[in-house]
Amino acid sequence: MYKHFIKIIVAELTSRIKIKRRKQMSTETGNVVDMGTVVCHTLEGLKFSDDKAADDEDFKGTVKAFTFSENGAKLAWIKSGQVNVAEAPSWEKIGSLKHPRAQEICFSPQGSYLAIWDSYTKTADQTQVQPNLSVYDVGGKKLLKAFYQQSQMNWQPQWTSDETILARNVNNEVHFYKADDLQTIVEKKILPKVRSFSLSPSTDNHHVTFFVPGIKGKPAFVHLYRYPDFQDNTSALASKSFFKADTVTTYWNKLSTACLLLTAADMDKTGSSYYGEQMLFYMNTQGDAIRITFSKPGNIHSICWCPSGQEFFAVYGTMPSKATMFNAKCDVVAEFGEGARNTVMVNPVGNIALIGGFGNIAPRYEMWDIKMKKKVSETECPDTTHCNWSPCGQYLLTSTCYARLKVNNGYKVWHYSAVLQQEYSHQEVYGVSWIPSLEAAKPFAVSTKPAPGIASSTAVASKERYIPPSQRGQKTVGYATPIEKVKKFLSELDSPAKDEVPQQLSKAALKNKKKREAAKKKREEEGKEEGDKKSPGSVELPVIASPAQSVELTGNPETDKKIRNIKKKLNAIAKLKGELESGKTLEKDQLEKIATEEKLMTDLADLAI
Repeated sequence: MYKHFIKIIVAELTSRIKIKRRKQMSTETGNVVDMGTVVCHTLEGLKFSDDKAADDEDFKGTVKAFTFSENGAKLAWIKSGQVNVAEAPSWEKIGSLKHPRAQEICFSPQGSYLAIWDSYTKTADQTQVQPNLSVYDVGGKKLLKAFYQQSQMNWQPQWTSDETILARNVNNEVHFYKADDLQTIVEKKILPKVRSFSLSPSTDNHHVTFFVPGIKGKPAFVHLYRYPDFQDNTSALASKSFFKADTVTTYWNKLSTACLLLTAADMDKTGSSYYGEQMLFYMNTQGDAIRITFSKPGNIHSICWCPSGQEFFAVYGTMPSKATMFNAKCDVVAEFGEGARNTVMVNPVGNIALIGGFGNIAPRYEMWDIKMKKKVSETECPDTTHCNWSPCGQYLLTSTCYARLKVNNGYKVWHYSAVLQQEYSHQEVYGVSWIPSLEAAKPFAVSTKPAPGIASSTAVASKERYIPPSQRGQKTVGYATPIEKVKKFLSELDSPAKDEVPQQLSKAALKNKKKREAAKKKREEEGKEEGDKKSPGSVELPVIASPAQSVELTGNPETDKKIRNIKKKLNAIAKLKGELESGKTLEKDQLEKIATEEKLMTDLADLAI
C-alpha cells in the first residue's frame, strides 16, 4: 500500500519537474510559454511526452491511426477494429465505434463531427456490402449518414470552419449539406468531368473553387464562386483557364479571401523534368487571377501562406532551389538565397519561417526572421522524415517514422534557435504529432541568442570518405591510412610501405593466392625455355623508318595540315612494310595502301616547296 502511494507521489513530482523545466527554458528566452505535448504512435500504442495518459490501457496495443481535431479538443484513434474518441487534455473517453475495416479517420474543424473511411470491398456478385464512409455526431453519439466512397484518395468530406456546411464530390457533381443534417442535399453543382473542389475554411462568406481538367483539346479551368451563388457560370467571382494540368491543389489563406492554385501535369512534354510540369496561380474574391512567374526554371517544391494572409512563400527551381516571399499583388518582397531546399513552413505566430531540405535531400533547415529578413539559426537534423511547428510557434518537432525510414526512429524537439530540447528514440515509430492549441500562438520577440538545451545522444554518421579495403594501407591492425588528396584515381596510389603489417587473408583467399603464384612461375619457366630454343643467329628486323620524317612544316596552317595528314599515312605504310619484310601476310587493302606510297611522296614534295 505504502509502495504504491510512493510511486504515485514520485510520478506526480516527475511530471511537475518536466513542466517546470519546459517553462524555465522558455522564460530564459524571454517568453513564458508551455512547449506543448507530443503524441508518438509506436508499436506499443500512443505515448505522450507529458505522461498524462501513460497508464491508460485504451492507448496501449496495436493502434492503426490517430488524429486530433484542429482545436485540439478531441482525439480519435483506431484500435482492434474499433474507433475510440476521447476529450483532450483530460483524456476522458467519450465512446467507441465498431468499425472492423476502418482505415482512415478525420474530425471536423471544431471536433463536433467524425468521419470514418472503411476499406471498400465487394461481394462475389460485385456489389458493395454496405456504405463505407460514415459521418458521426460526436456530441450526440449518433450516425448522421453513411455514403459510398470507393477511392481512398480525397475521401475526406470538407467542412467550413464554423461547421455549418459539409460538401463532397460525387460523380460529376458536388453535393452540399447542412453539417447537422446529411439526409437532404441543400445545394448541388453539376459540372461534367469535375475532378476536385475546395471549400474555403471560413466562418462567414463561404467560397468554393471547382476544377475541371482539359478534355479533347479544350483547356482546363478553375472557377471561384461565393456559396451558394454558383448555379450560373456567369456568376463566378474569378476564373482561370490553362493547359497542361491534370490536378490542382488549392491553398486558401487564413482570411479565405484568396487562394493559391498549384497545377501539375503528370508528363512534361518538353522533357526538361522527370516529375512533370507545374504552375502556380493566385486567385482572390475580387476577381484577380494571376499566373506567378519565377526567376528560376524548375518545379515548385513547396508553398506556404503567412497567417496574416497577405504574403506567401515559395520554394522553386532546379537544385539549388530558390526561396522567395511574395505579397498579395504577387510582387517579390524578399529573396532568401539558394540552397538544397524543398520545404518552407511559417510558424503559427507568423514571425519565423523555416526553409530547409527533407526527404531525398540531406536534412537541414534554416530559421529566418520574417520581419527583419535575416537568418536566425541553422542546423542539420539527420534522417528527418516529418517536421511540424509547435502551437506556440517557438519549437519545431522533427521525427523519423518507420514508413519512410526503418532506422533511427523517434522524434526531437528543437527551439527555433536550433538548440535541441527533447529527444525520444524507439524501434518503430508510425507517426508523431503535437496536440493542437489555437490559443497558444501568442506574439513574441525573435531572439538570436541560443536557448539552453541538451546534447543529442544519437550517433552521428562519419563524414570521412569511404576507402575500399583493397586500398587501405594498415600500419597498425584496425587502423586505415587515409588516401592522399593529390591522387585522383585509386590506381595512382602508392603501394603500402614495407613496414606495414600484411593484410590478414582467409584460407580460401590464401589458397587462391598460392595458385596464382604457381601459375605465374610456370609461365616464366616456359618462356625461358622457348628463348633457349631460338637460333643464336636470329635477330629481330629493324623498324623501317618513313622518308616523310625529314620533311619540315612550312608555317602555313592549311599547308601544314595537309603535310601532317600525308606524314601520318606514310608512317602507317612504313609500319606495314616492316611487317611484310618480317614474313607476315598482309590483307589486300593493306597491300593497296603500300602501293600509294609513291604518290603520297610526290604530293608531300610538292607541298614542301
